[in-house]
Amino acid sequence: MQYEQEFRERCAARGLAPDDTHAALMRIRSLESALAKGGSSLERPSLALVEAHLEALAERGEADAAAIMAMARYFSVAREEAIAIRLLAFLLPIGVLPAMAGRLEALEGPSARDRVMRGITLPPVGAAPEAYPAATAAFTRALEKELGREKAERVLCWNVHGLSAESFAHERERYLALGSVDAWLKDYHERQVEVLAKHAKDGTLWFEQKITERVVDFVRERPEILGGVREGSTIYATKIPYDPDRYMMATDPLERRRLACHCPLAASSITAEGAGVPSLWCSCSAGYEKFLFDVVFAADSRTRVVKSVLAGDELCRFAIDLPA
Repeated sequence: MQYEQEFRERCAARGLAPDDTHAALMRIRSLESALAKGGSSLERPSLALVEAHLEALAERGEADAAAIMAMARYFSVAREEAIAIRLLAFLLPIGVLPAMAGRLEALEGPSARDRVMRGITLPPVGAAPEAYPAATAAFTRALEKELGREKAERVLCWNVHGLSAESFAHERERYLALGSVDAWLKDYHERQVEVLAKHAKDGTLWFEQKITERVVDFVRERPEILGGVREGSTIYATKIPYDPDRYMMATDPLERRRLACHCPLAASSITAEGAGVPSLWCSCSAGYEKFLFDVVFAADSRTRVVKSVLAGDELCRFAIDLPA
């Protein structure tokens, strides 16, 4: 295994215990064997064979998040960014719809949950992202029918990925030190641009995104992206495209919308006729965006979807109301 040492170091840097690193290596060795049977290898990997191996794991109930992350991490170390990014798209949907169903039950009771989930079949863990839009659309439509739009938005708009408040605690400290919303927004945006510039320079992925110098310039010129702009008592934030470099090069409006969408439960449903997943689902993305502001302002920030690629817009934009 050519990149075993680098992989071990990456696992250690991400806080994996030795036993967990060993388990991750065993998963890579299993993948290596599967690739060899198809005439491929870790050094010259076939994405189709990688996906076929993952599909086989999913069918056996063995495609857990740890297995997918191990593979994505290895290919990231091996600088096979396209494969790493694709694998992360398999990882990100895991647990989202069950968590939404759990929140629905917590807010509206088990009967409401049962009515909404009736007849909805969730894809198995490790399924391709293209398997998710049908279930996501069915859930979203049933949720709105059950609760109405306003209550449905409340169910969807939360920290579904379980981000830790501690991860943004330093931003609250920075905000308090700077003493104003505008100063903190400017400072935060400038620091995010610096982070992107580092990834553009060393060629490493930023989350699941490839960053180039033109992406850095694109974000630098748009303070709403990875930041926010205050207008009165409202902050407006625009989401960076999911695949920013390809988004900037694309000229077809439909392709740009697809490249802008971060949600693996919905992106593949975007067609020339519209999106198969209702734009109401983007309240989930609003929940992700709001969490930073919730922590910084130590309050539950009311957040609304202003623009959505599922609704036909080119980028997603959110309005975050400052606490009174």
